[in-house]
Parts: sequence; structure tokens; C-alpha cells
Amino acid sequence: MSEKPDAVVLVSQSFLKRFGNDCGKRLTDVVAEIGLELIYRDAESYEGALLRIKDVPRGYIVINSAIREESRKRFTIAHECGHFLLPGQQDLSSPCTKEKIENWNEQLFRPELDANRFAAEILMPRESVYTYLRSEPTMESIQSIATVCGSSLTASGFRLVELTSFRGAVVWSQNNSVVWSKSSAEFVRWIRRGELSDTTFASDCFKQSPVPNKLESVPASAWLFEKGLKDGARIWEHSVSLASYGAVLSLLVIREPIEARDDSSSGDEAELDPQEFTLNRKRWPSKR
Repeated sequence: MSEKPDAVVLVSQSFLKRFGNDCGKRLTDVVAEIGLELIYRDAESYEGALLRIKDVPRGYIVINSAIREESRKRFTIAHECGHFLLPGQQDLSSPCTKEKIENWNEQLFRPELDANRFAAEILMPRESVYTYLRSEPTMESIQSIATVCGSSLTASGFRLVELTSFRGAVVWSQNNSVVWSKSSAEFVRWIRRGELSDTTFASDCFKQSPVPNKLESVPASAWLFEKGLKDGARIWEHSVSLASYGAVLSLLVIREPIEARDDSSSGDEAELDPQEFTLNRKRWPSKR
């Protein structure tokens, strides 16, 4: 039986075909063409909201005028367009809080996650980021995508690891704890949730300690579950502080085999639910 088509991909591809790969930079005009009016309002409780006209394919997108970053405004508009266009979302009416925008936590309410995916697809089309997929993911590549597409660092990081064929992942942390992560299909390993290990550079960011401005290695067990890891396995990390969000964005790259050769269950980890694991709070190894 063939795999069911991904509705988000199908709708976003249709959107790009109609409005062009540069439509993300013309959203103000584009939303009008699909029957939406853009309104800015002072709002403390939400970032964006979609107000529909019942039984009529028209409506309003309301954006919090307090949002400072243009990339965040653009993403929020695209997110609300996703709610308007994606199948099965016609009856949704709840405003979207800042915690729902640019969040790729798999536990997020599915319509919100799908709207974020739609926004990433139309703001950063594959053709626009293709050149950055040819080499190992770097924070510099993420920044370049953000510049070319007018997207945020977080959204650009998500899009890069979503499309890359390298073993890469991005991690969003707040209050010294991992909130969500997105890995490439090749990454395979589960990333630990909860409190950050002291041996990560992300933890150093929260302590306002100096961190490298490029990928540097740390123990793989600092980020990954130890099951199936070989002794001394290393992973490469580049973490940056996002002060306005009280967060840290980390890029992780696996450059060399980290799996134990004699581990009989090395291929099983992808089938395990990470929520079944209890984080081991033992003393972590040093970075070096």
C-alpha cells in the first residue's frame, strides 16, 4: 500500500506553484489574493489569530503589533495562512500564542505543528535552500538561509535539518532544559529531553559562559541516550543564545560512527518512545 500523501506538503507546493518561490517576501499582497485581510493590533495574549467569515472563503489575520522581528511577523502570517488553507482546520478559532509559533515539538497540538510546517515550506522553499544541503550543516548555513529567505534563525535551522542528508539536528532550550528538537532522517538517535547536561555548550550559554563560535565536540552522551553508544563517542555542537526569547538554539552534527559495533540492539532505538526513558541524573563526563 502506498504511503498517504502529506497534506502539508501538497498544499504548500500548490501555494508555491501559484504564487512563486518568492511569495514569502510578498505575503502582504498574497494574503489578499486568497481572501484574507491583514490587521495589526496590540495584543498581550497571542501572536496571531485567524478570524473566518462563516460559510465564505474569506477572513482576517490579526497580528500582534508588538512583534519586533520582521521574520517573526512573516512567519506568523504564514502560520495563519496555514490554518486557513490546510484541510481539517476550518473549525479552529483559538488565537495562536507565542509558544505555538515556530515550535516543532511533536507533542504540540497537531494543527499548530502543521501550520508551522506549512509556514516553513512557503518561506523557505527547497529550491531556495538547496545550495546549503550539499555540505555539512553549520550555523553559518542557517544564518545564510535566514538572510536569503527573510526567516528567523530558529525556522532556518529547522528547515535545514529537515532537508539535509547529513546527520544533523537542532535543539531549542529554555530555562536550561530541552523543550523540543528536530533531527534529520539520518540522525537516528533520540535527543534527551529535560535538564541540560553541564557538559553541553548550551548549558554554558545559560550560565553566560564563553562558548565556541563554531562546531566543537562534546560527549555524545551529553545529548543522546547512552544505549547503543560506543565508549568515547563524540558529537559536534554549536549553540547560540537567543536573548529576546530567553532561549538557546543548538545545532548538533554527528560526523563519525557513534554506535557500539557489538550492540545487538543498535538498530532498535528509533522504535523506542523517548518518553519511556527516565533521565539519568548521574555526574556527566567533562567536555574534553
